[in-house]
Amino acid sequence: MARVGRSVCPLCRSRRGKRLCPAKGEEICAHCCGTKRRVEIRCPDDCVYLAGAHARGWEGRETERRRDARRLAPFVQDLSEEQAYHLFRVLRGVTDLRQRGVVSDDRRLGAALSTLHKTWETRAKGVIYEHPVEDLRAQPIIDELGQILSFGDPADQDAPSDGDQLAIAAALHACVTAVIAEGGEPATFLDTAERLAAEMGAPGPSTAAPLIIEP
Repeated sequence: MARVGRSVCPLCRSRRGKRLCPAKGEEICAHCCGTKRRVEIRCPDDCVYLAGAHARGWEGRETERRRDARRLAPFVQDLSEEQAYHLFRVLRGVTDLRQRGVVSDDRRLGAALSTLHKTWETRAKGVIYEHPVEDLRAQPIIDELGQILSFGDPADQDAPSDGDQLAIAAALHACVTAVIAEGGEPATFLDTAERLAAEMGAPGPSTAAPLIIEP
């Protein structure tokens, strides 16, 4: 009698389902489990794939922790401690945007960051001009990231200066571009940001940077 193969993942409909998803009641593929959990899937807190080697953070995943560090460290090391602190706050904001469905892939995030970088670069020269985005689908990301970078109120004394915002936008754009060049999955940077966000409790200027800088 022929062995019956696994069913196709109901989410992507292209890979074989290998993980029994308690939220879906079906077997889904590892890729969809890793990228859509708590984004498109309402995972119960006791799901086995939310802990250990499958956790969003680095628990039990030393190799992944080092890979994430290698990805971000070159773009963080030249920032000041305060700029690095704000950058990690932006990463947490990016993860929130992903969970709300505002951004789902690295290329669109890269397009938004590229536009923000140009806008802040122009502003640093004393010219107020909002550069248009080439991909209009990235506009909502730009609007949200702009709020995150200025914390909603540019007059807030805790908000980063224009120069700091330019440095942060430039670092993030360069990092996303480098990750895309790796030729991996469409949301590799977003996955990296989410693991970092999972490790951050209430970061402060003295605790944010070591998440990346430690070897």
